[in-house]
Amino acid sequence: MAEGSNINVESRIYEKGEIDFSQIIKSIKSGSSIDDAGAILTFTGIVRNSSHEGKSVESIKIDAYDELANKSIQKICTELKEHQGIIDLKIIHLKGEFQLNEDLVYVVVASAHREEGFEVLRNAVERYKKEIAVWKKEIFIDGKTEWVH
Repeated sequence: MAEGSNINVESRIYEKGEIDFSQIIKSIKSGSSIDDAGAILTFTGIVRNSSHEGKSVESIKIDAYDELANKSIQKICTELKEHQGIIDLKIIHLKGEFQLNEDLVYVVVASAHREEGFEVLRNAVERYKKEIAVWKKEIFIDGKTEWVH
């Protein structure tokens, strides 16, 4: 992409490698109302080395029912953008095979002030964790696997 070009990143499920963090930030900054923003807040979810039960994880696979997941992501974004002072919100969830420390999800909020931005960022993270149709297959160091919703 040419420098300075208008980048439009949609909030949705993407294949790993299809998009990166810098493209998301450029998209937010190229928005028509960005001049009203005083803050851009971000959350990046990454692969950790253990499951919720404490088992050692080697890698994970993320799969999604794209159509349903994308509808849920759009619903979350639409509802949270209605909050006073929110300029833009992107939720990007990746799918594919991931090693430890690799990025899985990005949530980016542009807001007039940091206070409302932090509130919406937290709400967006909590909601995507509960509401979108994404499944995680944990591959453990001992070779066993487990699907987690």
